[in-house]
Amino acid sequence: MEYNIVAAGVGGQGIVLFSEILSKAMLLEGMNASFYVHSGLAQLGGSVRSHIRSGNRICPKISEGCADVILSLEMAEILHAVPYLKMGGTVLISEVVRMPYHSAMEPSRYPSREALERLFVDGGTRATFVPADGIALGVGHIQTVNVVMLGALVASSGVVETESLVTILRSCMDRNADINVEAFWKGYEFIKGRDWQ
Repeated sequence: MEYNIVAAGVGGQGIVLFSEILSKAMLLEGMNASFYVHSGLAQLGGSVRSHIRSGNRICPKISEGCADVILSLEMAEILHAVPYLKMGGTVLISEVVRMPYHSAMEPSRYPSREALERLFVDGGTRATFVPADGIALGVGHIQTVNVVMLGALVASSGVVETESLVTILRSCMDRNADINVEAFWKGYEFIKGRDWQ
């Protein structure tokens, strides 16, 4: 089965770790998984995009209009992933705002949540906004936003089993494994409509 995911964020948010954990969980389940990361000035908070796919294709790069899911770890960064979304695909947007320099100088240039919602409704789909920063702070570490969004992704798509993801999380996290596993479950529960607080 082929499954394509495009994730977007800014440098320092953990897009590479997000992609690695998801790909390893896919491999654990016997899928042919790969990922490709495209980054600009990531170390300076620049845009970072990752293509994660399972299936028989050799090239890890996803073509425009072929992503089953697009998601962002920073709200406005979803705009970089929009061209990849296929008709009927899933959209997950973290409510984290890291306003770039040009938007800080002219705040009107930064898109509002309402503008993003309208963009997707006008395109015939619905975006799900995830309060990933609030969830991450609730579990004790703001740097778990990427893992919160992993939970949201698994709950929305079922691309991998939760047990596989948790197994990989525990094997990849030397420290703070419990916090990261909790962040994953809180993101998962948010999408499932359960009490995540």
